[in-house]
Order: sequence, then structure tokens, then C-alpha cells
Amino acid sequence: MFTFPIPPLSIVLLSALALFAILQLAYHFMVYGKLLRKQDFSLSEHPWQPVSIIVCARSEFDNLQQLVPALLEQDYPDFEIVLVDDASWDHTTSYLEELEETYSGKISAVFITEDMKKHYLGKKLALTLGIKAAKHELLLLTDADCIPQSRTWIKHMVQPYHTNSESEIVLGYSPFTKNPSFVNLASRMDNLFTAMSYFSYAIARNPYMGVGRNLSYRKSLFFRLKGFASHLHIAPGDDDLFIRDAANGTNTAYTMHPDSFVITSGKTSMKDWFQQKKRHNFVGRYYLPKHKLSLGFCAVTHALFWITFVANCFVYETAGWALLILGAFWAVKLPLLYVNFKKFGQALTAFWAPVFDVLFVFYNFVFGLVALFGRQKKW
Repeated sequence: MFTFPIPPLSIVLLSALALFAILQLAYHFMVYGKLLRKQDFSLSEHPWQPVSIIVCARSEFDNLQQLVPALLEQDYPDFEIVLVDDASWDHTTSYLEELEETYSGKISAVFITEDMKKHYLGKKLALTLGIKAAKHELLLLTDADCIPQSRTWIKHMVQPYHTNSESEIVLGYSPFTKNPSFVNLASRMDNLFTAMSYFSYAIARNPYMGVGRNLSYRKSLFFRLKGFASHLHIAPGDDDLFIRDAANGTNTAYTMHPDSFVITSGKTSMKDWFQQKKRHNFVGRYYLPKHKLSLGFCAVTHALFWITFVANCFVYETAGWALLILGAFWAVKLPLLYVNFKKFGQALTAFWAPVFDVLFVFYNFVFGLVALFGRQKKW
């Protein structure tokens, strides 16, 4: 299985595999290794600033019936809930009217009609109107299909504003619920790698995105940047493209405390998940060049690692050595993933990483083409 001597061309092929393995490991430890840094999760005792929670809903009656009670139960001294009805066609409108009347002063509703949306894509109009209606400086965003994992969600998400006066943005994490389906496992794995990426870049003071399911920023920052003006013509991007414009190395904080998580059910079919990822990856073409270069480097070296591994497996002299390199690669990489996944409450999912690492070669290729040539759709 291990042959000596190895022909020169085979040495080149084997050396290429070793090179891409080293580049991948170097990227993982230089980027994802930053997640190993410990974060102080203690909640300080101080006067908490008032918060406006903003939720945009488009025909989300069933989900809102779960979310709103969970928000009202939050352990926080001063907060309001702004619910935006984005031209719904179910019972959402009447439900929000009822909530506004029942919880006057605590819940306010904003209503959008289809006529108002004629010249707007996505939910950016809904978010803009919700932010304008918000009474407070600190904004906390989530989606109608999400549920906070604790009664101290607000406190953990706004804690950085109280400990660092420079903070204008706080990034949070939103896991998917677990079920036995392959789509669920794939979406959870993808969600974990996405979270590892944007948290790692934020820790390195080079933030590039966040997720609107669990995101906070200052109202004054939103208006200082004129909201979504720079990308209003793009349907998605109300979260990551806003972070692209607003975030820098000093104004962006994060929290990974489990009590700061908001969980969502995610998609249940491959078609729905594909459409969701297609929409999210479409905005990748609009990232800053430095971020496209860095993320592209990871994707390209990842693909080349597996391509050269397969190529070496078809060469008699190098097949055994290729398997040895692959074993060493995962012996180094898997413990890092395990520790990082543990921070997001899904340590055991890391053991699926070798399987999905191969599948993500095709995944990155497909969505890379989507990012380059895909067309946007309304949300």
C-alpha cells in the first residue's frame, strides 16, 4: 500500500494534497481557532437601557402565537415589542390588532399593504417602518418563526452596550431545532459553519455579516447610514449587507451564551432549504472584496484538497499516503470542530463533519454559481 520510490509526477500530486491540507488547517486554526477564546458571560448589575424588539411577519399567525408570549415573559425591566405586518393574507393582521389593544404601551403594530410594497423588495420596508416606530435606541431583531431560549435573552443580547460604550452592533446565534431528517442535519451543519465563520471574523475585529434572526444594533446607527439605502434594490441582505456597511473592528460585539440563543425550526424539505440558501448566498457577490477573497480562499482550497485526494487514490504509488494524510488531517481538525460546536450546544454534530465536508464541495460549487449568476426573488 505504501510504495517506494514514488515517481516524480506522483510526488507532485501527493505534495499538492499535503499543501492543500496544510492550507485548510491553517485557515481553520487562524480563523475558527479564535472561537476558543473565553468570553465573560456574567450579567452585570446596572441600570438596563430600554429596548425595542422588532419582528416582521408575513402571514405568520401560527408562529406569532408562539413567539409573542415568549417575548412578553422576558425578564427585562423596560422593553417594547414592535410587530410589523408585512402585507399578510392570513389572520396575522387581526391578531396584531388584538395584541395592540390588549397590551397597549407594551406592543405596537405597524401595518403594510401590498400597494405600499410595489417598489420594495424583501422585508426592508417592513424593517424600516418598524425601526421608525421604535421608541428606544437599542433595537433587537428576531423573526416570527423564532423562540428565545431563555427569559434573559434580552439581557444577554444587550449586555455589550452596557459594558462597552463603543458597541453599536451585537451579533447573536440562532440554531435550528433538531429532527431525524437529512435536510435538518445538513441545515444544522451549514448553520454551524456559518456561525463559526461570522463569529470568528467578529472576534478578529473584521466583521462581515450577522443573521437577522438574532441581531441587535442602535437606532442612531441605522439612520446615520440611511438604513438600507445602499442595497435597497436587493431583496435579501437586510442583515448581512447592513452589517457590511455598518460594522467595523471597534463597534461590533457578540455573545455566544446559550441563554442568548433564539431557536428556529428551519426548513423541512430540500427544496425549501435550497431556496433559503439560494436567497442568502445571492448576497455573497455584494460582500467587501477582502471578505470575498478570504471566504473564497477557504472554499477553493477546500475543493482542491478533496480533488487532489481523489486523484491520489487512483494512483497506486500514492493511494496509501493519501489516506494517511487524510487521517492526519481529521485527527487535527475534528477536535477543533468538536470544541467549537460545543460552544453552540451541538458538540456531537461535529462527528458528521467528515461526511458533510465532502458534500459541501458540491454545495459550495452550486451556491457559488448562484452567487455569480442567480436572480433575486421577493421574500
